Amino acid sequence: MITHDTLERQLATAQQITHIGSWEWDMRTNAVVWSDELYRIYGLEPQSCTITFESFLARVHPEDRDTTVREVRAALDRGCGSFEYPERIIRPDGSIRELETKGEVALDEAGKVVGLIGTCRDVTELRKRDTMLQLYADIVSNIQIGLSVWSVENSDDPSTITLVSFNSPTERIARAPLSKLVGKSFSQILPEASPAAPHLRSLLLQVARDRKAHEGVVMGSRDPGLQNRTLSMKAFPLHGGCVGVALEDITETTRARRLREAEQGIFEIIAQGAPLHDVLVAVTRAIEEHSPPMIASVQLLDEDGAHLRHGAAPNLPEAYNRAVDGLAIGEGQGSCGTAMFRRRPVFVDDIETDPLWEKYRAIAREYGLRGCWSAPVLASDGRVLGSFALYYRESRRPTPEDEALITRAARITGIAIERHQLFEQLRALSAHVEAVREEERTGIAREIHDELGQSLTALKMDLARLGRRATEADRVASALVTEQIAAMSKDIDGIIGEIRRISAELRPGVLDNLGLLAAIEWQAREFERRTGTPCTVKSNVEEEQLDAHLSTTVFRIFQEALTNVARHAEASRVEVELVRRDSWIELVVRDNGRGISPETATSPRSLGLLGIRERARNLKGTVAVGREATGGTSLALRLPLEASEGAGP
Repeated sequence: MITHDTLERQLATAQQITHIGSWEWDMRTNAVVWSDELYRIYGLEPQSCTITFESFLARVHPEDRDTTVREVRAALDRGCGSFEYPERIIRPDGSIRELETKGEVALDEAGKVVGLIGTCRDVTELRKRDTMLQLYADIVSNIQIGLSVWSVENSDDPSTITLVSFNSPTERIARAPLSKLVGKSFSQILPEASPAAPHLRSLLLQVARDRKAHEGVVMGSRDPGLQNRTLSMKAFPLHGGCVGVALEDITETTRARRLREAEQGIFEIIAQGAPLHDVLVAVTRAIEEHSPPMIASVQLLDEDGAHLRHGAAPNLPEAYNRAVDGLAIGEGQGSCGTAMFRRRPVFVDDIETDPLWEKYRAIAREYGLRGCWSAPVLASDGRVLGSFALYYRESRRPTPEDEALITRAARITGIAIERHQLFEQLRALSAHVEAVREEERTGIAREIHDELGQSLTALKMDLARLGRRATEADRVASALVTEQIAAMSKDIDGIIGEIRRISAELRPGVLDNLGLLAAIEWQAREFERRTGTPCTVKSNVEEEQLDAHLSTTVFRIFQEALTNVARHAEASRVEVELVRRDSWIELVVRDNGRGISPETATSPRSLGLLGIRERARNLKGTVAVGREATGGTSLALRLPLEASEGAGP
């Protein structure tokens, strides 16, 4: 027979196993009886203290007390039935537990409410598990990585692989609905022709076999003839013999990484001084590999600024490259000619219908070209250097990613072209400087030989003749000796004058002795004497001492400016202003000649102007050269008064 004590022990054991404690509240005595398990739930030793409704309520979390009181009062007001509510309690050690309380109203024999009875279940760990499961569910649902679960009954038999579940990103990456495929076999979901099929099947079987995680990368075609996709797959073991798969489309990140690597390689080629054609070919190939099946092309702007020249297009037909070489730029001149003219990208989706290709539609059709996007290649100063184009053999509209790609390619191409031009300028400038030096040496040598040499020879002959006469002093009249000495003195004065002139042309002493303004005025008088062109100077600098290197730079630029006027301007008047403004000094040289063209003013081949700009840049200054509104040319130099330390002469 089962005794009462046995039942009590069984009940206590059941409560302890299920973490359910029982309670009873007698309203007549305000006595509250708790089971041993309920004491343990509250963090107390069983039957270690007397419980009342007030002491119970004091252990309820402050934020839940009003709710607890409200639920109890509602149950008492109803006078019958059951009730249920959640609550939190605070244990003596400060920890918080979550309880699920259920109870019923207790009635006496007369049907009067005398109290409540019920149970409390500790659901803290269950709630934590539920919260964690919900968190995982939210992650699986919202993460951009495709997660799927596969059942593999036999790791040696691919036909036993079936789809169990998946999240929405898996459908997005697969680009197909999967809800009707749950429970289907692997071969029904991924046909053998799919590029991902053998890789994924191999991963699933391998994980099912050794119960270890494995990963891999697979590349497959997104659409026929379009750019490739790259997928990253990781398979891992799950409970019950299942295998989980994390699938991520890493196409864009892979493309971006490869493009960065390609750019780095191109910059290394540029830094090594490779020929421009080789660099441009490398750029076109890198872009083509990045986003096949496009065909890349680079066109260069001719020196005349009006025609394009073939730069590089290794995968366009050579006959097509020859056909477009030398075409004019302008509105309606295809994609490249129009882009250079407009100085902004031109996207032609369909050459067959776009009016920009009306003149060249037949050429494009002959070589199977249907779409052409082109972006102008610009220098750092805004000059048009050429264009970068992408051709397609089908009509195609660019995406924002495509537009960003062609802009990036044009920028890299511009760096390559501009670097090549700078290198050519440096080489030409070096040759120009060497030629000028050699010309100066030749002129000095000629003048020393012709002027000083002849004068010294004549002086030597006079000395010899005077010596012979001196030996016959008794027979030579003193008047003749005096006449000879006077002639020699005159020759010496001439020699001294020539030496001073040559020295002044090399570096005028007035610059060191009297300052910049005096040197400018002297050079202006010399220019006027040599050319017959009036040259006036206005200044507020007066005779103040300026930095020696700054003065030399301003003077040399002034000399070069006057040389340009004499050679090219055909002017009848030159005006010069030397002005100090706060911490700057400005030199302006104006003439009333034929005026310089904008192309010449910015041309890399204008070596004299290039040298002027380099001198100014060395002292952190600026030079502006342009045509005056009334005709003629102006050169405006602006330099800070503090000379750059360590700058060359």
